[in-house]
Amino acid sequence: MRVTYPFTAVVGQEQVKKAVLCGLASRSINAVLIRGPAGTAKTTLARALDGLVPGERVINLPLNATEDQIMGGLDFEAALRSGERKVLPGILQRADGNILYVDGINLLPERLVHLILDAGRRQVNVIEREGVSCEHDCRFLLLGTMDPDEGELSPHLMDRFDICVSMAASENVDERMEILRRGLRYEKEPTAFLNEFMASEEDVSSSIRKARERAAYIIIPPGHLDAIAKVCHDLGVQGHRGDIALARTASALAALDGRDQIVLEDLQAAVPLCLEHRRNDPAPEQTGEGRGDQEKGGEPPQQRPPQQDREDMGDQAPSSDVESPLPPPPREATPKDQVFSVGRAFVVIDYIGEDKRAKARTSGHGRRDRVITSDRSGRYTRFQMPQGRVRDLAFDASIRAAAPYQRSRYRNGLAVVLDPADLREKVRERKRGTRVLFLVDASGSMGAHQRMVAVKGAILALLQDAYQKRDEVGMIAFRKNDAELMLPLTRSVHLAAKKLEQMPTGGRTPLALGLSKGFELLTKDRSCGVRDRPVMVILTDGRANVAMGEGDPFQEALSMAHRMASSGIRFVVVDTGTSLPRLDRALRLCRALEGTYFRLEELDAGYLAASVRAVMGR
Repeated sequence: MRVTYPFTAVVGQEQVKKAVLCGLASRSINAVLIRGPAGTAKTTLARALDGLVPGERVINLPLNATEDQIMGGLDFEAALRSGERKVLPGILQRADGNILYVDGINLLPERLVHLILDAGRRQVNVIEREGVSCEHDCRFLLLGTMDPDEGELSPHLMDRFDICVSMAASENVDERMEILRRGLRYEKEPTAFLNEFMASEEDVSSSIRKARERAAYIIIPPGHLDAIAKVCHDLGVQGHRGDIALARTASALAALDGRDQIVLEDLQAAVPLCLEHRRNDPAPEQTGEGRGDQEKGGEPPQQRPPQQDREDMGDQAPSSDVESPLPPPPREATPKDQVFSVGRAFVVIDYIGEDKRAKARTSGHGRRDRVITSDRSGRYTRFQMPQGRVRDLAFDASIRAAAPYQRSRYRNGLAVVLDPADLREKVRERKRGTRVLFLVDASGSMGAHQRMVAVKGAILALLQDAYQKRDEVGMIAFRKNDAELMLPLTRSVHLAAKKLEQMPTGGRTPLALGLSKGFELLTKDRSCGVRDRPVMVILTDGRANVAMGEGDPFQEALSMAHRMASSGIRFVVVDTGTSLPRLDRALRLCRALEGTYFRLEELDAGYLAASVRAVMGR
């Protein structure tokens, strides 16, 4: 009798349930990913699938599983006992015809995730290792769950999941009360609780079986194929996996609904399941009408009209599109320093990960890269043939390599005899941390129309994001004729937030000096870039007007940026300017640094989500 928590007893989470049911109903859907913070019932929902369809089990894949345990390999005991090479089945063979569940799939080495996805796509697992070769059927639904706060999957791996949905804790008080009531009752009277949901579980099981029978005969009208291609194009979906997944998921939804042909509602329901993690759409142009709609809906922040932007610039407003030197500030009326409050902190996008816009360097793979270590630190992930002297012996792999030859070797009372040719060396990997230095323009131009309030809110959001990723953070503010270290590199986001709140604004803009101080701080440790990944986030409008030497202040900053570009530091430039026409000085600085460019409003994940809804227009 099933003892797991019933699938239909999970309160709410209808979108996630729909995604899982699509994966169970269609044999052509190979992989489903569920993202969400801890404690949102991701694991409960996954384990509830055990036995939901009679004869199909949930096979757990532990995170410490090795490649041979997953794929299969040499039967070590048989090789030692008889010298015979036999295949020891792996987890994938047990997963055939079942559901393969990986909890924390983002923590599994990406190489193993690729192997699992390849086997699921081919529906055949080929074993060729340690002198054995065979293949077996491997037809399963891969169900992965992950907490984004523990690290992200690479965009390429995300694209290989047919469906990806997010799971969040309920904000409805009645739902939370019902979740609590059911959880307590399940713990106290599990049998009675299971019986209460037995009928609904059988209904779901029956609908899955009927959908599987109908899935092969689902018709997709030609007009709907056009709609699939158009929505994928409009959302900037790379490649064609998204198109195929969208068609398959819409077919699964039609089959679950008892129909032989998909309708527009199926496509609309499938779009967020299949394309949310694949979208790469540019932010739509803000027309007057569009801005009005967004203001009513409370979505992306509205751009101020040009007249207001010119007021922000004051005496610095250019008379044409041609960039002109900035006039020196008046000597007789030096403005007082101001301390602005911290604006709204928002959910920040992955600003350190790879971006497909203004950047030249493409060596990064997002934060917390896995790197191969040359010492004995890190997790043992695989083995290799040694190059010269063995420094870190892979004992298990060496024994497996020697096992088939034991009967032909003179043991002299030894259980196992190893030859030098049998020796294998461990390959270890560990996650490289990130050191994020915020270089903040705190000059007087940032105080116009409370701009520093929004900038401080953005910095706070970035600090909170860095804290969640366990990164070290530091902060340098440059203004007047100085660049001050406000916060040494630390993991204390509370101290950083306090320093941010007290940071004054006013004076001129020594951009080159700020770059110099930031570069010095990130490179003074010789281990920079080896154990920790250095990132400099520069928040400025680029309006430099103080030079370290005798030359033009902005050209001096550009020259310094060109020299810093090859240092191994990852640069992110956040353009805080709001003036129209834009001088694009921050963008020019970013190009000199070979970094990644954002405008301030683009860091807001809510802004991007609203942009996607605007593009879809559905």
